Amino acid sequence: MELRQLEYFCTVSSLENFTKAAHFLHVSQPSVTKAIQALEAELNLLLFDRSQKHIALTEAGKIFLLHAKKILKDVQTAQLSLEKFKTQNGGVVKLGMPPMVESYLFPRFFMKFQASNPDILLDLHECSDSISVNEKLDSDFLDFGIILLRQEEHLENSFTLSDGEFYLCLPSDNKLAQVDKISFAELKNEKFILQPSGTVQHLVTMTLSAEAGFVPDVLLSTSQLKTIKDLVTGGVAVSLLPKFVLTDETKFKAVPINPPVKFKIVLAWSRHKELSPLGTRFLNFFKEILQSREVKT
Repeated sequence: MELRQLEYFCTVSSLENFTKAAHFLHVSQPSVTKAIQALEAELNLLLFDRSQKHIALTEAGKIFLLHAKKILKDVQTAQLSLEKFKTQNGGVVKLGMPPMVESYLFPRFFMKFQASNPDILLDLHECSDSISVNEKLDSDFLDFGIILLRQEEHLENSFTLSDGEFYLCLPSDNKLAQVDKISFAELKNEKFILQPSGTVQHLVTMTLSAEAGFVPDVLLSTSQLKTIKDLVTGGVAVSLLPKFVLTDETKFKAVPINPPVKFKIVLAWSRHKELSPLGTRFLNFFKEILQSREVKT
């Protein structure tokens, strides 16, 4: 059994026509027909029902298609993974991060990274939250991820880039907007806009509310930062946001919380595999920009 046969089989299954499959694969129709016949002979099973105008998979063919697709996908994954070990120069790094990090922190280092590493392509993936980034790291879909963690959390195979702080964002005409610092207990009667449950902002808000003796009145849960800011500006509710997304914000008031609510930003990678030379280069770049204090929150 050859990979070429599996590729031909999957293409014929998709297009339900040998001629169309041959055209798609840029080979002759007899080549496709012979490959499928040889595959059927080896398996001693008919994979296609050829009695109708349009060919169709037999029941055995349907089962074999599941395995063939998985084999081809695994081969592709293996090729991409091993590609990184061919040379220390060049390649693709798949990097995942939550939306706020992508919008506000990623541009700060991307241009410098591109200038100093022109042979490396960053394949950027926006994930819904830090938990999603971690899951994609564990499945080896991503090479690296930039995520937010609570200050007390520790993540294996990670490198701390920076510390950050959450501020309370509230309408300018809210009475609490006039104070220098706000304790969480003072927010008992406020309505909240939270980010999804897998985010640090959500976890911190729920934890601090419980410690202050109340359950937050959650009006909306959304990952859309613009929506959160617009609703706070409109006097609908309050929200916790990282200080790094509040630079030059004038439409609403952002006030520190007392005691301060800290978090950290880390660069993480899969705990299931060793870093390739390409991955080591990428990690070293972050260490260098940290030393030059170019990641700020």
